[in-house]
Amino acid sequence: MHTRLMLLLTLSALALGTLSFSPPDIPLNWTTVFPCAVDFGSRIIAGDVTVQDPNNTPASCIERCDAEDYIYAGVEYSNECHCGTGLKGTPQSAPVSDCNMACSGDADLSCGGSFRIQIYKSPALPGGGWFSEGCFVDTPTSPALGPPVVHDSFSTNLNFVDQCIDHCEHIGYPFAGVENGEDCQCSFGFADGAQAVDQSECSTLCPLPPGEGQEFCGGVQRIQVFHYAG
Repeated sequence: MHTRLMLLLTLSALALGTLSFSPPDIPLNWTTVFPCAVDFGSRIIAGDVTVQDPNNTPASCIERCDAEDYIYAGVEYSNECHCGTGLKGTPQSAPVSDCNMACSGDADLSCGGSFRIQIYKSPALPGGGWFSEGCFVDTPTSPALGPPVVHDSFSTNLNFVDQCIDHCEHIGYPFAGVENGEDCQCSFGFADGAQAVDQSECSTLCPLPPGEGQEFCGGVQRIQVFHYAG
């Protein structure tokens, strides 16, 4: 008997018995957009890339898709993780009971069914432009960006401004700031009383790719702030 059919029969039998599922952990600020939806042969997720994972769960699938900069993830047929760039129209919702197959990586969780998919979405902002707000004071007592602020650094400060903007866009924050060529900050807006200063105070230099020179990356307790324009 075909392996896929055997798996379906086994897990469907469990679902008809006493099998019940726990709510999944949804990491990285992703959200559930369809608890269970109809899929089809050409796939409901646009740009679908499918991996069959013996350790598949909603969380592991989301982490896989997020690491590869996809903004949609879906689990289906127990061991299938689907990643993609969007949706092909509005998916048709299905009863949650149709997503009755246990995850290959955790039998306490559901991972879709036969052409039934659980769909999750990244918080990433749609691709768009960013513009500079200028240079601001940023000290422990006079922060430029309001909470919550996510701080990050990268393995290199090459093209640091673009790295920071891309990171903030990916995690869904519309304000990005670079400070002293080493601290990337993401936020939802300015702190109360944020103090602008002359652009010359954001004078720390960071390298650009070979042959492209350098760029300004904030300064000591000075942050160059950028705002998402959509």
